[in-house]
Amino acid sequence: MATTATKKTVHFVFSAFPAWGHAKSFCVLATRLVEENENVVITLILAPNLLDKAETLINTELDFLNASDETRKRIRLLSTFKPDSPDLFSMLKPLVETYAKTYGTLVASKPITCAITGKVFEAVSTPDIVVLDMLATRAITGKKVPIVTWVTGHVSHSLRLFGPASHGGAFEDLWDRVEAEVARTGKTPQEIGDSVYHQTEGKISKIAGVPDMYDWEVFPQTLLLEVPLTEIIKTAQGGLKESDAVFATTAYGFEEESILAFKSWFASTSKEAYVIGPILSNATVKDSPGSTETKDFLDNAYAKYGKNSVLLISFGTIFWTAEQSYIEEVIEALIEKKFPFILSYASPWAKMSDALIEKIKATGLGLISKWVPQQYILSHPATGWFMTHGGHNSVIETLGSGIPVICWPFEADQPVAAAHMTENLKVAFELIEVRTGANGMKPLLRNGRQAKGTREAVGVEIREVIDACRSEKGDELRRNAQAIKAKFAEAWTENGVSRKEFRAFVEKFGLDIS
Repeated sequence: MATTATKKTVHFVFSAFPAWGHAKSFCVLATRLVEENENVVITLILAPNLLDKAETLINTELDFLNASDETRKRIRLLSTFKPDSPDLFSMLKPLVETYAKTYGTLVASKPITCAITGKVFEAVSTPDIVVLDMLATRAITGKKVPIVTWVTGHVSHSLRLFGPASHGGAFEDLWDRVEAEVARTGKTPQEIGDSVYHQTEGKISKIAGVPDMYDWEVFPQTLLLEVPLTEIIKTAQGGLKESDAVFATTAYGFEEESILAFKSWFASTSKEAYVIGPILSNATVKDSPGSTETKDFLDNAYAKYGKNSVLLISFGTIFWTAEQSYIEEVIEALIEKKFPFILSYASPWAKMSDALIEKIKATGLGLISKWVPQQYILSHPATGWFMTHGGHNSVIETLGSGIPVICWPFEADQPVAAAHMTENLKVAFELIEVRTGANGMKPLLRNGRQAKGTREAVGVEIREVIDACRSEKGDELRRNAQAIKAKFAEAWTENGVSRKEFRAFVEKFGLDIS
C-alpha cells in the first residue's frame, strides 16, 4: 500500500561489481520499493555494461506494476564514466575511481549526470542508506549514513570465501599468505595472488548446510578468463568488516542451514544479516520472448513433445568449457535422444562452428543463440530442465520456476551449489565427466567419483543423465523443485520470511517506509 506524500524522502544509493548477477535482483527490489512507498528515491550507479539491461528490467517490472510516471522518476539509473574497453574487469577500476566523486555530489544534494546518456537527474535529499558490494563510502559520510553490504551468490560460498575458519572460511588469512609469498619471491601481489588463491592440499572443507568437500573440488574447470581474485576478496572482506549490516539475496527455501550459520557469523561481530531473497521478477509471466523464434520453438516443442520436454542450456555471460568437444558431445547426445534444447552461448570465449550450428538447425531439435530470454523460457510449459553452471541467479530463477537442474559447475559459488542441490535438495544431476584441468581430474569426497578426461566418458554420462531425466528419478527431482518453488512464492508475501526480514531492517535503521 502506498504511503502518504508527507513522509520524509528516503534516498537509497546502490552500486555493485560490474557483473549483471550483482545488480539484477536490486533492480527488481528497487521497483518494489518505489511502488510501495511514495517517499522512496533510489539512485543506481552502475558500470556502462549494465545500463541497458538494468533499464530494460526496471521498465518491465514497472510496466507490470502499472507504475505512474511519478513513480518511474524515483528510480535514477546512471553510469559515472565512459568505458575504454567492453571487458567486465576493466570496468571495475573506473567505477571505483569515479564513485566517490559522484557520491559526494549526492551528499551535497546536487544534480548528477549520466556519463553515457547525458541525462541530468535533479537534486534530491542526501542519501539515507547506501547499499554496496565492492566500493567505499565511509570516509565521506562516516557513521552518519549506514552502509549495507550487498551479498549476492550462495551464502555457503560466502562463508567459505569471506568467513572465519570457525564457520568454514578458507581465506581468512589469504592476504597474509599473499604478502608472505611476495616477500619470498619479490613478485607483485597481482602476479602471485591467483596462484595462492588456487592452492589446494586436499583439505576438507566443512560448511554448514553443504556436503563436506576437498578443497580442490571448488576448482573443477580450467577457466578461459583471468580474474583478480585476491584483490576482489580483500576488498570484499574489508567492505563486510566496515559495513553496518548485510543484505543477502539468497533464500531460506534454498539453503536455510547455511543461512543460519551466515547470520551467526555476523551476530558474533555485532551486526545483522538480513536475508531478503529470492528477489524474483514479478513480470516473469509477461517477460518478452525476445523474438518470435524463441516463442515458436517452445510452442512447437510443446505441441510435438509435450510438457517439460525442452532443455535450456546456459552458463551465463562469462563461463564456457575449455574443451569445446565436450559441449559438442552433449549436443550430439541430445539430437540422438531427440531431446529438444535451447542453447545460449553468451560468453566471449564460446565458439560454435558454422557446421554445428547448421546441423542443429537442420534437425529442428535445437535453437542456438548468443542471447536468450531465460525467465521467459523457464516459465514456458514446454521447458523441463535447465543445464547451468549453477550461478546464484540462474539457480534461484530455475527453482523459482519449479524446474530441476543439470549442473555443469565452473568455479566461484557453483561447485558448492551443485553439491548442495544434488545431495541435499535432490533437485539436480551433476555432470562429473565434463571437468577439466588438474583439480577437475581429482576425486570427489562425497562419492569418490573421478573424471576420466575424455569425450567418450562425457558421452556416456550425458546419455545416462538424459535417460534419468525421463525416469522416475527425474520425476522425483521435479517434485522437489516444485516444492521449493512454493516456498519461494511465499517469501515476499505479507507475512513471508523475506518481507519480515526487510521490515526488521527498516525498523533497525529507522526508515519511514513499509
